[in-house]
Amino acid sequence: MSHKMQTNKLEKHYWIWPIAWYLFLGGLGGGMLFTIGIIEMVFHAGYLLALGVLVAVACLGIGSMLLIFELGQPKVFLRVFLSATAIIKWGACLLILAMGFGFVYFLFYLPPSWNLFWYSWTWLRDLCAVCMALFGLCVVVYTGVLLSTMKAKPFWNTPALPVLFVASALSTATAALSLLAGFWPSADAIIALFAEQADAETVVSSYLPLLTHEIVAILHQYDTMLVVAEFIILLLYVLTMRASGNVTAKAVALEWISGGKALLFWVGMVACGLVIPFLLYQTGGTGAEYVAPVLVLAAGLLLRFLVVYSDRRRAMPGEERFYSRLPQGDERFLQGWKPPY
Repeated sequence: MSHKMQTNKLEKHYWIWPIAWYLFLGGLGGGMLFTIGIIEMVFHAGYLLALGVLVAVACLGIGSMLLIFELGQPKVFLRVFLSATAIIKWGACLLILAMGFGFVYFLFYLPPSWNLFWYSWTWLRDLCAVCMALFGLCVVVYTGVLLSTMKAKPFWNTPALPVLFVASALSTATAALSLLAGFWPSADAIIALFAEQADAETVVSSYLPLLTHEIVAILHQYDTMLVVAEFIILLLYVLTMRASGNVTAKAVALEWISGGKALLFWVGMVACGLVIPFLLYQTGGTGAEYVAPVLVLAAGLLLRFLVVYSDRRRAMPGEERFYSRLPQGDERFLQGWKPPY
């Protein structure tokens, strides 16, 4: 193995897993905040997804730590904010804003027995919902733009990649929220939120299960549309790269379609991650409630790893010729001279 190939292998093992997990967790957390913000603004039922806000903020926090680790110098990560044009600087700012507004929104659903003074500041909660939706969507878009700006990697350097990542992130976020809806806060805590109403206990106890079921049904319908959109975008993306005039992008696409990654792509991503969840959502029941969301989440993670592992770099003019002339270690002129001792 040449020195160049050994170096590339070591570099890939170092950075491949943190960036793939960051793309997944960043898209998942941003998509969850966006979806919860929309549900709060439209249905005023954010309390059903309060646990999802906490999970989303945790995902963004873990993803941020992985992004810092991927930079290679965690102790000086603050230098990211010194550049006015670096895209990673804008990503870091968006992550901080999304986590900040999400955390403040979550504070409104802490146990009512704590009697915290900000419970009555509904205007702040509504403002946080709007900002959550805005910055959450920006984080989702950023996870795709981060890779698409790398011109040396033609399989990434396309406007279709951010679109694909947006569809996938919103789909995984919707699937995760459908699993978390109604788990927390408890019915007693929700009754305390509506304590101003005279018949709060009766209204909440009778209306809460119905509203939870309705929100989950809406999430399933929303995810069905996103799965269809992701399926179309994914096939168009891969087939477009297959027909590309760029030799490197075409080779990667062929690897997805009929090469070493074909099994993961067709069976893992397309069949198990998109087609089967779509069919389960149509049939309903336990499959739609539990199995389909889990498959969608697994497919979202698999997509990030497939994309990140497809990081074949376009050679610069004369680069291959330069490396072809380097000694490989078995040349006669390297073996001809023997030391006298």
